[in-house]
Amino acid sequence: MDFQNEGKINDYRVNFHNGGKIISVEVTCCGRHIGEMHFKDGEHKECLVCGTLHTLKLQHNHFHIRQSKPKIMETETL
Repeated sequence: MDFQNEGKINDYRVNFHNGGKIISVEVTCCGRHIGEMHFKDGEHKECLVCGTLHTLKLQHNHFHIRQSKPKIMETETL
């Protein structure tokens, strides 16, 4: 078995049928496999460690995988 994502913090693996049609995208975040997104617009996975949301955005002839990191809440000191 080839461990190409070994040591990687964030990684995406695209799975497809023999005919070349994309079926899903597997997501690794914070060095852990967090799940698989079906190849549909708006599919997403959230990392339970850092809170990053990984979202699949399909467009006319291409797709994006976007990361949305949570904003850090600032606390006021009295």
